[in-house]
Amino acid sequence: MRLLSAVCLLTFAGSAACAQGSAVEAETNRYLSCLEHVAADPEAGFEDALAWRMEGGGWPAGHCEARALIALGDAAGGAAMLEEQASHLTTTRDGSFPVSMLVEAGEAWLTLHQSEDARRAFTAALELAPRDVPALLGLARSRLELGQWEAAETAASGSIERAPGLADGWRLRGLARLERGELDAAWQDMEAARDIEPENIEILVLRGRINEARRLAGQNN
Repeated sequence: MRLLSAVCLLTFAGSAACAQGSAVEAETNRYLSCLEHVAADPEAGFEDALAWRMEGGGWPAGHCEARALIALGDAAGGAAMLEEQASHLTTTRDGSFPVSMLVEAGEAWLTLHQSEDARRAFTAALELAPRDVPALLGLARSRLELGQWEAAETAASGSIERAPGLADGWRLRGLARLERGELDAAWQDMEAARDIEPENIEILVLRGRINEARRLAGQNN
C-alpha cells in the first residue's frame, strides 16, 4: 500500500481527503489507469493525462503526461517534464517518487545520447538516494558516453557493491577499465558479467573488444 499512502501524502497532504480511504483509492486508481492508458495508446493517454493535469491532478498527472510524451517520441520534452515534476517532490517525506522520475528522465536523455543531461538527472537522483542501483548504473552509462572513464568505473563499482548479481554493473565497469587500459581487470569484470548472463550480446562484444586490445598490446588471453 506504499503507493496509496504516498498519493495521500503528496497529493492530498493537509486535506480532509487523507482521512477518507475511498477518495485516496480513487485517485490512486486514476493514476494507475492513466499509466496503463499511456502504455496501451500513448496519444489517447496523453490527452487523458493533459486533461487530468489541467483539472489539478498534480504530480501523478504530470508523471503520466511525461511518460506519454516519451512514448510519442518526444523524449526530450518528457525527460524535462519528469525532472520538473521531481523537483516539486524532493522536500516530501517519501523520496522514492522523485528518484524514480529522475532515473526515468536520465534514461530518456540517454536514448537521445544527450549524455550531460542524463548525467545531471542521474546525479540528482543519487543526491536523494545515494545507494539507488538504477541511478548508479545510469550514471555509469552517461559517464562512459562522456568519456569520463574513472567516474564511470566508480559509479559501476557502487552498483556492484549494492547488487552484485546484476551483470550490467560488471559489464559497465569492464568497459570503463578497458578504456583505461586495465585489460586484466576488464577481463575479470567481463567474466563476472558472463557468468551471470552468458548469452548477453553486449557482454560478448566486450569480450571481443578486450581480446582485440590484448592482441594489439601483444598479450595472450
